[in-house]
Amino acid sequence: MLDFDPSTGMKTWFSSSDDDGGTWNLRYEQDTSPILDRNKESQAEGFDKRADMWHAASIPNVVLMEWLTKHGVRYWDRNHAPAVKRLLNSDEYRHLRVKNFII
Repeated sequence: MLDFDPSTGMKTWFSSSDDDGGTWNLRYEQDTSPILDRNKESQAEGFDKRADMWHAASIPNVVLMEWLTKHGVRYWDRNHAPAVKRLLNSDEYRHLRVKNFII
């Protein structure tokens, strides 16, 4: 293990291999259960549609890393906001939303 962040539970693992030309890899690991369980509980609760702002999603760090590597989406980049919305509204990532509404 290369690094551990106790505040997020994110672990970073490093591995290397001389067998295939001296490649190295970083692997990220995080227990997402607490965040996803909290999202699920929050989805079951109602929300005030008259509010000016709504908490839309709680996204584990490993999912943000997946978005970057798999989809090329940087959630912190304002130019990527449409892609973030598309991902959050998709069936694959609906469990990241904290309420049942389309973003």
